Amino acid sequence: MKRTINFIKYRWIAFGFSLTLFAVFTSFTVYNGGMVMGVDFVGGVKIIAKFSQGIDEEKIRTALKDFNPSVQQIGSSENNEYIVSTKLESGKETSLKESEKLKAALTEKFAGVEFRSVENVGPAVGSFLKRSALKLSIVAIVLMMVYLSFRFEFKYSLGVMAALMHDIIITTAFVGFARVEFNIPVVAALLTIFGFSVNDTIVIFDRVRENLQNETTKVNYLDLVNRSITETMSRTILTTLTVIFSVLSLYLLGGEGLNDFAKVLLFGLFVGTYSTVYLASPVLVAMEKLTSK
Repeated sequence: MKRTINFIKYRWIAFGFSLTLFAVFTSFTVYNGGMVMGVDFVGGVKIIAKFSQGIDEEKIRTALKDFNPSVQQIGSSENNEYIVSTKLESGKETSLKESEKLKAALTEKFAGVEFRSVENVGPAVGSFLKRSALKLSIVAIVLMMVYLSFRFEFKYSLGVMAALMHDIIITTAFVGFARVEFNIPVVAALLTIFGFSVNDTIVIFDRVRENLQNETTKVNYLDLVNRSITETMSRTILTTLTVIFSVLSLYLLGGEGLNDFAKVLLFGLFVGTYSTVYLASPVLVAMEKLTSK
């Protein structure tokens, strides 16, 4: 018979680990002035520029250091096309004026540069995108809660939501700690983590219900949950590793534009995997004790 691992035994260590991560990440973020907001949310300029000869991203950043730009190569290296973006900092009047200054600097520093597109995001638009991202995130959470209430009993859905909120909060704190720009791609990464964590937790909880239905005699619920986690652990590891390898490829080969997205996703995958085992499952066991009383 396959040996059952007592995962729930280490739940307090996991709780302490999560609280420590949150405290460290939040303290560091506050100390450094809060979250770093991206162009999408504070306004700025995005330019797609085609250069007449081969050039690397670092050379562009150095030449435009006064603008503190974000540079990402697009297409094949032979095309010499880059997205150059800069945030609209305080003291800069409008994104239109800032885009003119950025275009002038590019023209001055690099002969023969062509501008394929120029996108200006004003402060009002940035504020609208920020509100929209928040509303969509709340809607996603509410819809997930509605789904879980139909999919499982209350005690199961509470465990799933506890793990989900844990994953989103810790990963958001990590974004501030890692000084990653909080923008639309990062919101997409958070929602991806949200979906991945739900899927992983549902697999374990389905096995818990299946094992509970197959028991003909009274069984210790804690042992049953540990057995269910053990039985699904190989699936969890293989699925997570497959996704991690794919995201790691994005991080290593995707360029600056995808680095932040991949970095947040990698951290979220790690957090989402251990929260399913050490947070969602202990909450389920605790709820079972309460309802049985």
